[in-house]
Amino acid sequence: MQTTAKTAEDIIGIVPHTLGYIPRESLVAIIVGTDEHGGQSSATTLRVDFDLETAAHIVAEGGQWYSDLIAGAGTASGVFLALYDSEYERELSGGEHRPDGQQQLDAEPAPGGAPSDEYSYVRRDLIRAAIDEIAMALGDRGIDTLSAWWVGEERFGRIDDDGQTSTLLEAAATSACATELIAGGSAPVASPQDLVVRPVSATEFQHSRQGCEDTRLTIGEGFDILSELYPRIARLSEGDEAINRAALAELMTLPAVMAIDAILGEKWSRDALEMILSFDHPNFSRSDLQKCGPGQLHLRAQRYGRSPQAAQHMVGLSDRAPQPRDVQLGIEFLEAYIPLGHPDVRATAYAVIAWFEWSLGGSTMAEHYARTALELEADHSMAALIFNAVQHGYLPRWLMPVRRGPG
Repeated sequence: MQTTAKTAEDIIGIVPHTLGYIPRESLVAIIVGTDEHGGQSSATTLRVDFDLETAAHIVAEGGQWYSDLIAGAGTASGVFLALYDSEYERELSGGEHRPDGQQQLDAEPAPGGAPSDEYSYVRRDLIRAAIDEIAMALGDRGIDTLSAWWVGEERFGRIDDDGQTSTLLEAAATSACATELIAGGSAPVASPQDLVVRPVSATEFQHSRQGCEDTRLTIGEGFDILSELYPRIARLSEGDEAINRAALAELMTLPAVMAIDAILGEKWSRDALEMILSFDHPNFSRSDLQKCGPGQLHLRAQRYGRSPQAAQHMVGLSDRAPQPRDVQLGIEFLEAYIPLGHPDVRATAYAVIAWFEWSLGGSTMAEHYARTALELEADHSMAALIFNAVQHGYLPRWLMPVRRGPG
């Protein structure tokens, strides 16, 4: 999508359209890049789960992990931050509305205020301190924090304004940018659950198989086809532009879909696929995979897909921060596959996406994809693992210092 943002309302209004849904309890970064002529544009929006425990960890440990994530998402010169926090707005309620549609809020708690009033101020101070830590960590990388806002259920405002003024969120939803995007067909869904990719109908599936419903490729044949596709897939991760979903759809020929069917059929080959599609596993480097001839990727997958040592380097289990754009490409590759994928391995495809979402720190979409897999196979071990991890607040290893509940 291309549109020109000129106001705070424009920027806040864009977020649901870039994510596809209205985020909850999240910190969203609208990442801005500067070209050689000084022009600024944004091609990437990054969302992570955010709650008080996350804020407390950032205040205690600094915001470097977040700045690492921003840097990994693409070349950035500046970042707009938007904190989606329903409690923030509720704690600010009770002020007088100004004629211009903004709300003037009490700067000081009322005399004899209840303990909850004190908690509200401490809570807001903690959030502001966390945002300051993030801004300093980004500054150390030469990335400017252009502005930071809180966004509630009905209003939004600047975090550095101490919450004294706010604007109706409706102004963002009806801003020039949002209106332009809506006119172009953008329609954010009500819930992240609605973003879970669904399969085609049984009739469409049968048609897509072109009379090959009962044909099965071997895992070796599957890896040979994946090896041929790999250079084209990897090229889609280059640059800072949005991932080309149309190009991914073009890759999903019947042989390609049947290849993924085969690879998802065994645990070791599924694990190898995760290593490959994360694009950062040391045993599946881009340069090595570009050189693989017939049979060679299969042999490499057999060796490392069963290796406990290799498993420790998988995204989510590794202590390295992932490259968000690379992992997102893996997610979108599988999302392009799922509509036409074989029902026998559909739950596993959902579970792998859940794993990738979880590995990026996104518990919301991880939970929805894991839940969808469990609806298909109630005893699917990988989906159950991710679902339980989200429910109990367990995070990928690179984020383990943060311990919190579902986002």
